[in-house]
Amino acid sequence: MEWWAYLAVILGLLTVLFLSGLPIAFSFALFNLIGILLWMGGSENFSLLAVSAFASVVSFPLIALPLFILMGELLFQSGVVAIVLDSVGKWLVGLRGNLSLVAVTAGTLFGTMSGSAVSGVAVLGSTLAPEMRKRGYSKELALGPILGSGCLAMIIPPSVLAVLLGSLGQIPVGDLLIAGVIPGVLLALCYAVYIVVRVRMNPALAPVVDERRYSAGEKLRALGRMAPILVITLLIWGVLLLGIATPSEAAAIGVFGSLLVMALYRRLTWRAVVRSLLDTVKISGMILLIIVGAAAFTQILAFTGTTSKIVSFASQSGFAPMLVLVGMMLTMIVLGSFLDELALLMISIPIYMPVATALQFDPVWFGLLMLLTLEIATISPPYGLALFVLKGVVPDASMGDVWKASIPYMALSTAVLALIIAVPAIATWLPRALR
Repeated sequence: MEWWAYLAVILGLLTVLFLSGLPIAFSFALFNLIGILLWMGGSENFSLLAVSAFASVVSFPLIALPLFILMGELLFQSGVVAIVLDSVGKWLVGLRGNLSLVAVTAGTLFGTMSGSAVSGVAVLGSTLAPEMRKRGYSKELALGPILGSGCLAMIIPPSVLAVLLGSLGQIPVGDLLIAGVIPGVLLALCYAVYIVVRVRMNPALAPVVDERRYSAGEKLRALGRMAPILVITLLIWGVLLLGIATPSEAAAIGVFGSLLVMALYRRLTWRAVVRSLLDTVKISGMILLIIVGAAAFTQILAFTGTTSKIVSFASQSGFAPMLVLVGMMLTMIVLGSFLDELALLMISIPIYMPVATALQFDPVWFGLLMLLTLEIATISPPYGLALFVLKGVVPDASMGDVWKASIPYMALSTAVLALIIAVPAIATWLPRALR
Protein backbone atom coordinates (compact mmCIF):
# COMPACT_ATOMS: atom_id res chain seq x y z
CA MET A 1 0.00 0.00 0.00
CA GLU A 2 1.26 3.49 -0.87
CA TRP A 3 2.10 5.92 1.94
CA TRP A 4 -0.74 8.26 1.03
CA ALA A 5 -3.19 5.37 1.24
CA TYR A 6 -1.83 4.44 4.68
CA LEU A 7 -2.20 8.07 5.76
CA ALA A 8 -5.76 8.30 4.44
CA VAL A 9 -6.79 5.09 6.20
CA ILE A 10 -5.07 6.11 9.47
CA LEU A 11 -6.54 9.62 9.58
CA GLY A 12 -9.94 8.41 8.42
CA LEU A 13 -10.13 5.71 11.10
CA LEU A 14 -9.01 8.12 13.83
CA THR A 15 -11.51 10.75 12.72
CA VAL A 16 -14.35 8.23 12.82
CA LEU A 17 -13.33 7.16 16.34
CA PHE A 18 -13.12 10.79 17.54
CA LEU A 19 -16.50 11.70 16.03
CA SER A 20 -18.11 8.59 17.51
CA GLY A 21 -18.09 10.21 20.95
CA LEU A 22 -15.49 7.85 22.36
CA PRO A 23 -13.04 9.70 24.67
CA ILE A 24 -9.87 10.77 22.87
CA ALA A 25 -7.58 8.57 24.99
CA PHE A 26 -9.72 5.49 24.33
CA SER A 27 -9.93 6.37 20.63
CA PHE A 28 -6.15 6.38 20.40
CA ALA A 29 -5.93 3.13 22.40
CA LEU A 30 -8.44 1.34 20.15
CA PHE A 31 -6.72 2.64 17.03
CA ASN A 32 -3.35 1.45 18.32
CA LEU A 33 -4.69 -2.05 18.94
CA ILE A 34 -6.10 -2.15 15.41
CA GLY A 35 -2.88 -0.71 13.97
CA ILE A 36 -0.66 -3.28 15.70
CA LEU A 37 -2.89 -6.14 14.54
CA LEU A 38 -3.00 -4.92 10.93
CA TRP A 39 0.41 -3.38 10.31
CA MET A 40 2.90 -4.33 13.03
CA GLY A 41 2.86 -8.11 13.08
CA GLY A 42 -0.09 -8.98 15.28
CA SER A 43 -0.86 -9.39 18.96
CA GLU A 44 2.64 -10.54 19.94
CA ASN A 45 3.76 -6.94 19.52
CA PHE A 46 1.30 -5.53 22.07
CA SER A 47 4.27 -5.30 24.44
CA LEU A 48 5.43 -2.31 22.35
CA LEU A 49 2.52 -0.36 23.83
CA ALA A 50 3.93 -0.72 27.35
CA VAL A 51 7.39 0.42 26.24
CA SER A 52 6.08 3.45 24.32
CA ALA A 53 3.66 4.32 27.15
CA PHE A 54 6.46 4.52 29.69
CA ALA A 55 8.81 6.43 27.40
CA SER A 56 6.17 8.98 26.40
CA VAL A 57 5.38 10.23 29.91
CA VAL A 58 8.89 10.06 31.43
CA SER A 59 9.74 13.60 30.38
CA PHE A 60 10.98 16.35 32.70
CA PRO A 61 9.22 19.21 30.83
CA LEU A 62 5.88 17.42 31.32
CA ILE A 63 6.15 18.10 35.07
CA ALA A 64 4.99 21.63 34.29
CA LEU A 65 1.74 20.32 32.82
CA PRO A 66 -0.13 19.27 36.00
CA LEU A 67 1.37 22.19 37.93
CA PHE A 68 0.06 24.81 35.50
CA ILE A 69 -3.32 23.05 35.50
CA LEU A 70 -3.35 23.09 39.31
CA MET A 71 -2.49 26.80 39.35
CA GLY A 72 -5.44 27.59 37.09
CA GLU A 73 -7.79 25.36 39.08
CA LEU A 74 -6.84 27.01 42.39
CA LEU A 75 -7.52 30.49 41.01
CA PHE A 76 -10.75 29.32 39.39
CA GLN A 77 -12.08 27.56 42.50
CA SER A 78 -11.25 30.58 44.66
CA GLY A 79 -13.40 32.86 42.51
CA VAL A 80 -10.72 35.47 41.82
CA VAL A 81 -12.08 35.87 38.28
CA ALA A 82 -14.89 38.03 39.67
CA ILE A 83 -12.28 40.32 41.25
CA VAL A 84 -10.50 40.66 37.91
CA LEU A 85 -13.74 41.51 36.10
CA ASP A 86 -14.74 44.11 38.70
CA SER A 87 -11.33 45.78 38.74
CA VAL A 88 -10.92 45.91 34.96
CA GLY A 89 -14.49 47.19 34.59
CA LYS A 90 -13.78 50.20 36.82
CA TRP A 91 -10.83 51.22 34.66
CA LEU A 92 -12.70 50.89 31.36
CA VAL A 93 -15.95 52.56 32.43
CA GLY A 94 -17.07 55.45 30.24
CA LEU A 95 -16.22 53.76 26.92
CA ARG A 96 -19.02 52.62 24.68
CA GLY A 97 -18.72 48.86 24.41
CA ASN A 98 -16.62 48.79 27.56
CA LEU A 99 -17.81 45.33 28.64
CA SER A 100 -16.53 43.90 25.35
CA LEU A 101 -13.17 45.48 26.14
CA VAL A 102 -13.42 44.06 29.66
CA ALA A 103 -13.89 40.61 28.08
CA VAL A 104 -10.71 41.05 26.03
CA THR A 105 -8.66 42.34 28.98
CA ALA A 106 -10.01 39.76 31.42
CA GLY A 107 -9.55 36.98 28.86
CA THR A 108 -5.92 37.98 28.42
CA LEU A 109 -5.35 38.05 32.17
CA PHE A 110 -7.23 34.80 32.64
CA GLY A 111 -5.01 33.24 29.99
CA THR A 112 -1.98 34.09 32.12
CA MET A 113 -3.59 32.29 35.06
CA SER A 114 -5.21 29.19 33.63
CA GLY A 115 -3.45 28.11 30.43
CA SER A 116 -6.77 26.58 29.29
CA ALA A 117 -8.81 28.03 26.44
CA VAL A 118 -11.96 26.07 27.25
CA SER A 119 -11.88 27.29 30.87
CA GLY A 120 -11.46 30.89 29.73
CA VAL A 121 -14.42 30.75 27.35
CA ALA A 122 -16.60 28.97 29.92
CA VAL A 123 -15.81 31.38 32.76
CA LEU A 124 -16.17 34.56 30.71
CA GLY A 125 -19.25 33.25 28.96
CA SER A 126 -21.04 32.40 32.19
CA THR A 127 -20.08 35.62 34.00
CA LEU A 128 -19.96 38.35 31.35
CA ALA A 129 -22.29 37.30 28.54
CA PRO A 130 -25.55 37.42 30.58
CA GLU A 131 -24.67 40.88 31.93
CA MET A 132 -23.81 42.17 28.46
CA ARG A 133 -27.05 40.86 26.99
CA LYS A 134 -29.02 42.40 29.88
CA ARG A 135 -27.46 45.80 29.20
CA GLY A 136 -28.37 45.68 25.52
CA TYR A 137 -25.19 44.52 23.81
CA SER A 138 -25.69 42.81 20.46
CA LYS A 139 -24.96 39.08 20.36
CA GLU A 140 -22.06 39.79 18.03
CA LEU A 141 -20.40 42.14 20.50
CA ALA A 142 -21.25 40.01 23.52
CA LEU A 143 -20.12 36.62 22.24
CA GLY A 144 -17.28 37.41 19.83
CA PRO A 145 -14.83 39.00 22.32
CA ILE A 146 -15.33 36.09 24.72
CA LEU A 147 -14.48 33.56 22.03
CA GLY A 148 -11.42 35.45 20.82
CA SER A 149 -9.92 36.44 24.17
CA GLY A 150 -10.81 33.18 25.91
CA CYS A 151 -8.69 31.25 23.43
CA LEU A 152 -5.65 33.47 24.04
CA ALA A 153 -4.76 30.99 26.79
CA MET A 154 -3.45 28.69 24.04
CA ILE A 155 -0.74 31.20 23.21
CA ILE A 156 -0.01 33.35 26.25
CA PRO A 157 2.12 31.67 28.93
CA PRO A 158 1.49 29.53 30.86
CA SER A 159 -0.14 27.69 27.94
CA VAL A 160 -0.79 24.02 28.69
CA LEU A 161 -0.79 23.24 24.96
CA ALA A 162 2.60 24.97 24.57
CA VAL A 163 4.06 22.76 27.31
CA LEU A 164 2.59 19.70 25.63
CA LEU A 165 3.74 20.68 22.14
CA GLY A 166 7.24 21.56 23.33
CA SER A 167 7.63 18.34 25.29
CA LEU A 168 6.44 16.02 22.52
CA GLY A 169 7.78 18.00 19.56
CA GLN A 170 11.31 18.38 20.97
CA ILE A 171 10.95 22.17 21.09
CA PRO A 172 12.49 24.06 24.06
CA VAL A 173 9.42 24.55 26.27
CA GLY A 174 10.72 27.77 27.87
CA ASP A 175 11.41 29.36 24.48
CA LEU A 176 8.01 28.32 23.16
CA LEU A 177 6.22 29.80 26.18
CA ILE A 178 8.17 33.06 25.86
CA ALA A 179 7.48 33.18 22.11
CA GLY A 180 3.77 33.45 22.85
CA VAL A 181 4.03 36.74 24.77
CA ILE A 182 4.26 39.21 21.85
CA PRO A 183 1.78 37.42 19.52
CA GLY A 184 -0.69 37.01 22.42
CA VAL A 185 -0.55 40.70 23.33
CA LEU A 186 -0.73 41.63 19.63
CA LEU A 187 -3.88 39.54 19.20
CA ALA A 188 -5.50 41.12 22.26
CA LEU A 189 -4.73 44.61 20.89
CA CYS A 190 -6.19 43.67 17.50
CA TYR A 191 -9.39 42.48 19.18
CA ALA A 192 -9.64 45.68 21.23
CA VAL A 193 -9.05 47.94 18.22
CA TYR A 194 -11.64 46.01 16.22
CA ILE A 195 -14.24 46.45 18.98
CA VAL A 196 -13.62 50.21 19.23
CA VAL A 197 -13.81 50.66 15.44
CA ARG A 198 -16.87 48.42 15.12
CA VAL A 199 -18.78 50.35 17.80
CA ARG A 200 -17.90 53.69 16.20
CA MET A 201 -19.14 52.44 12.83
CA ASN A 202 -22.34 51.02 14.31
CA PRO A 203 -23.15 52.47 17.76
CA ALA A 204 -26.34 50.36 17.94
CA LEU A 205 -24.20 47.31 18.71
CA ALA A 206 -23.50 48.56 22.25
CA PRO A 207 -25.66 50.49 24.74
CA VAL A 208 -25.22 54.11 25.66
CA VAL A 209 -22.24 54.67 27.93
CA ASP A 210 -22.93 54.24 31.64
CA GLU A 211 -22.84 57.68 33.21
CA ARG A 212 -21.31 56.39 36.44
CA ARG A 213 -17.74 57.48 37.03
CA TYR A 214 -15.13 56.19 39.45
CA SER A 215 -12.65 58.44 41.21
CA ALA A 216 -8.91 57.97 40.86
CA GLY A 217 -8.87 56.59 44.39
CA GLU A 218 -11.50 53.96 43.58
CA LYS A 219 -9.58 52.92 40.46
CA LEU A 220 -6.35 52.64 42.43
CA ARG A 221 -8.08 50.54 45.09
CA ALA A 222 -9.47 48.28 42.34
CA LEU A 223 -5.98 47.92 40.92
CA GLY A 224 -4.70 47.16 44.41
CA ARG A 225 -7.26 44.37 44.79
CA MET A 226 -6.03 42.88 41.55
CA ALA A 227 -2.34 43.40 42.38
CA PRO A 228 -1.71 39.89 43.81
CA ILE A 229 -2.93 38.30 40.58
CA LEU A 230 -0.77 40.63 38.49
CA VAL A 231 2.20 39.81 40.70
CA ILE A 232 1.76 36.08 40.01
CA THR A 233 1.55 36.73 36.27
CA LEU A 234 4.63 38.97 36.26
CA LEU A 235 6.50 36.52 38.49
CA ILE A 236 5.88 33.58 36.15
CA TRP A 237 6.72 35.63 33.08
CA GLY A 238 9.72 37.17 34.83
CA VAL A 239 11.40 33.92 35.88
CA LEU A 240 10.86 32.53 32.38
CA LEU A 241 12.00 35.66 30.54
CA LEU A 242 15.10 36.10 32.69
CA GLY A 243 15.99 32.42 32.56
CA ILE A 244 15.94 32.16 36.35
CA ALA A 245 13.71 29.07 36.37
CA THR A 246 12.68 26.25 34.07
CA PRO A 247 9.01 25.99 33.02
CA SER A 248 8.51 23.30 35.67
CA GLU A 249 9.98 25.53 38.38
CA ALA A 250 7.92 28.49 37.12
CA ALA A 251 4.80 26.33 37.36
CA ALA A 252 5.65 25.39 40.94
CA ILE A 253 6.10 29.08 41.75
CA GLY A 254 2.70 29.74 40.18
CA VAL A 255 1.02 27.12 42.38
CA PHE A 256 2.64 28.58 45.51
CA GLY A 257 1.62 32.08 44.43
CA SER A 258 -1.96 30.94 43.79
CA LEU A 259 -2.19 29.60 47.34
CA LEU A 260 -0.91 32.94 48.66
CA VAL A 261 -3.46 34.85 46.58
CA MET A 262 -6.25 32.65 47.90
CA ALA A 263 -5.04 33.35 51.44
CA LEU A 264 -4.87 37.11 50.80
CA TYR A 265 -8.42 37.11 49.48
CA ARG A 266 -9.49 34.90 52.42
CA ARG A 267 -10.60 32.16 50.05
CA LEU A 268 -8.08 29.49 50.98
CA THR A 269 -10.35 26.67 52.13
CA TRP A 270 -9.92 22.92 52.27
CA ARG A 271 -12.92 22.56 49.98
CA ALA A 272 -11.37 24.73 47.26
CA VAL A 273 -7.96 23.04 47.54
CA VAL A 274 -9.41 19.51 47.45
CA ARG A 275 -11.65 20.30 44.47
CA SER A 276 -8.67 21.85 42.67
CA LEU A 277 -6.53 18.78 43.32
CA LEU A 278 -9.25 16.38 42.17
CA ASP A 279 -9.91 18.35 38.97
CA THR A 280 -6.17 18.56 38.31
CA VAL A 281 -5.83 14.79 38.66
CA LYS A 282 -8.74 14.23 36.27
CA ILE A 283 -7.48 16.65 33.62
CA SER A 284 -3.81 15.62 33.92
CA GLY A 285 -4.71 11.93 33.86
CA MET A 286 -6.76 12.43 30.73
CA ILE A 287 -3.96 14.32 28.99
CA LEU A 288 -1.31 11.77 29.99
CA LEU A 289 -3.49 8.92 28.68
CA ILE A 290 -3.81 10.79 25.39
CA ILE A 291 -0.02 11.25 25.29
CA VAL A 292 0.44 7.51 25.81
CA GLY A 293 -1.94 6.73 22.95
CA ALA A 294 -0.35 9.34 20.69
CA ALA A 295 3.11 7.84 21.30
CA ALA A 296 2.00 4.46 19.96
CA PHE A 297 0.30 6.29 17.06
CA THR A 298 3.68 7.81 16.22
CA GLN A 299 5.26 4.34 16.18
CA ILE A 300 2.60 3.03 13.81
CA LEU A 301 3.18 5.96 11.44
CA ALA A 302 6.91 5.27 11.47
CA PHE A 303 6.52 1.48 11.07
CA THR A 304 4.29 1.83 8.00
CA GLY A 305 6.84 4.20 6.46
CA THR A 306 4.30 7.00 6.33
CA THR A 307 6.43 9.49 8.28
CA SER A 308 9.54 9.08 6.12
CA LYS A 309 7.50 9.21 2.92
CA ILE A 310 5.75 12.41 3.97
CA VAL A 311 9.10 14.00 4.76
CA SER A 312 10.52 12.91 1.40
CA PHE A 313 7.47 14.20 -0.43
CA ALA A 314 7.57 17.59 1.31
CA SER A 315 11.32 18.09 0.78
CA GLN A 316 11.54 16.73 -2.78
CA SER A 317 8.19 17.80 -4.24
CA GLY A 318 9.56 21.04 -5.64
CA PHE A 319 7.01 23.12 -3.76
CA ALA A 320 8.34 26.21 -2.00
CA PRO A 321 8.70 25.64 1.78
CA MET A 322 6.28 28.50 2.49
CA LEU A 323 3.68 26.88 0.26
CA VAL A 324 4.07 23.61 2.16
CA LEU A 325 3.75 25.52 5.44
CA VAL A 326 0.55 27.26 4.35
CA GLY A 327 -0.88 23.91 3.27
CA MET A 328 -0.08 22.42 6.68
CA MET A 329 -1.72 25.31 8.52
CA LEU A 330 -4.85 25.23 6.35
CA THR A 331 -5.17 21.48 6.89
CA MET A 332 -5.01 22.00 10.66
CA ILE A 333 -7.69 24.69 10.54
CA VAL A 334 -10.02 22.49 8.48
CA LEU A 335 -9.48 19.42 10.68
CA GLY A 336 -9.69 21.57 13.82
CA SER A 337 -13.18 22.69 12.92
CA PHE A 338 -14.23 19.05 13.45
CA LEU A 339 -11.75 17.74 16.04
CA ASP A 340 -10.85 18.67 19.61
CA GLU A 341 -7.67 20.78 19.73
CA LEU A 342 -5.87 18.23 21.90
CA ALA A 343 -6.69 15.40 19.50
CA LEU A 344 -5.58 17.53 16.55
CA LEU A 345 -2.32 18.42 18.27
CA MET A 346 -1.58 14.76 19.03
CA ILE A 347 -2.23 13.81 15.40
CA SER A 348 -0.26 16.73 13.97
CA ILE A 349 2.95 16.48 16.01
CA PRO A 350 4.24 13.15 14.58
CA ILE A 351 3.31 14.20 11.03
CA TYR A 352 4.29 17.86 11.01
CA MET A 353 7.43 18.03 13.15
CA PRO A 354 9.58 15.77 10.89
CA VAL A 355 8.49 17.86 7.90
CA ALA A 356 9.34 21.10 9.72
CA THR A 357 12.78 19.70 10.59
CA ALA A 358 13.40 18.57 7.00
CA LEU A 359 12.44 22.02 5.67
CA GLN A 360 14.70 23.65 8.31
CA PHE A 361 11.96 25.74 9.91
CA ASP A 362 12.82 27.37 13.22
CA PRO A 363 11.19 24.98 15.72
CA VAL A 364 10.03 27.75 18.10
CA TRP A 365 8.53 29.75 15.24
CA PHE A 366 6.84 26.68 13.79
CA GLY A 367 5.51 25.63 17.21
CA LEU A 368 4.01 29.08 17.77
CA LEU A 369 2.36 28.90 14.34
CA MET A 370 0.82 25.56 15.32
CA LEU A 371 -0.57 27.06 18.53
CA LEU A 372 -2.04 30.02 16.64
CA THR A 373 -3.58 27.65 14.11
CA LEU A 374 -5.12 25.61 16.93
CA GLU A 375 -6.58 28.83 18.36
CA ILE A 376 -8.16 29.64 14.99
CA ALA A 377 -9.47 26.09 14.62
CA THR A 378 -11.03 26.14 18.09
CA ILE A 379 -13.28 29.08 17.18
CA SER A 380 -13.92 28.00 13.57
CA PRO A 381 -17.44 27.03 12.51
CA PRO A 382 -19.08 24.62 12.35
CA TYR A 383 -17.62 22.40 15.09
CA GLY A 384 -14.86 24.35 16.85
CA LEU A 385 -14.84 23.25 20.49
CA ALA A 386 -15.02 26.78 21.95
CA LEU A 387 -18.24 27.42 20.00
CA PHE A 388 -20.03 24.59 21.78
CA VAL A 389 -18.59 25.58 25.16
CA LEU A 390 -19.92 29.13 24.75
CA LYS A 391 -23.30 27.89 23.48
CA GLY A 392 -23.50 25.66 26.56
CA VAL A 393 -23.04 28.53 29.02
CA VAL A 394 -25.14 31.03 27.01
CA PRO A 395 -28.26 28.99 26.21
CA ASP A 396 -30.27 31.93 24.82
CA ALA A 397 -27.82 32.25 21.90
CA SER A 398 -28.31 30.02 18.86
CA MET A 399 -25.42 28.21 17.17
CA GLY A 400 -25.91 30.60 14.24
CA ASP A 401 -25.32 33.55 16.58
CA VAL A 402 -22.16 31.95 17.94
CA TRP A 403 -20.85 31.12 14.46
CA LYS A 404 -21.50 34.68 13.22
CA ALA A 405 -19.81 36.22 16.28
CA SER A 406 -16.69 34.07 15.84
CA ILE A 407 -15.93 35.02 12.22
CA PRO A 408 -14.31 38.49 12.80
CA TYR A 409 -12.03 37.10 15.52
CA MET A 410 -11.12 34.11 13.41
CA ALA A 411 -10.24 36.53 10.59
CA LEU A 412 -8.11 38.71 12.92
CA SER A 413 -6.28 35.65 14.24
CA THR A 414 -5.64 34.49 10.68
CA ALA A 415 -4.24 37.92 9.79
CA VAL A 416 -1.85 37.75 12.77
CA LEU A 417 -0.88 34.21 11.73
CA ALA A 418 -0.06 35.47 8.22
CA LEU A 419 1.92 38.37 9.72
CA ILE A 420 4.03 36.01 11.84
CA ILE A 421 4.65 33.76 8.82
CA ALA A 422 5.86 36.84 6.91
CA VAL A 423 7.80 38.29 9.88
CA PRO A 424 9.11 35.37 12.01
CA ALA A 425 10.90 37.77 14.37
CA ILE A 426 7.54 38.56 16.01
CA ALA A 427 7.71 35.09 17.54
CA THR A 428 11.45 34.47 17.72
CA TRP A 429 12.91 37.83 18.78
CA LEU A 430 12.04 37.66 22.48
CA PRO A 431 13.28 34.09 23.11
CA ARG A 432 16.54 34.85 21.28
CA ALA A 433 17.03 38.19 23.04
CA LEU A 434 16.77 36.50 26.45
CA ARG A 435 19.15 33.61 25.81
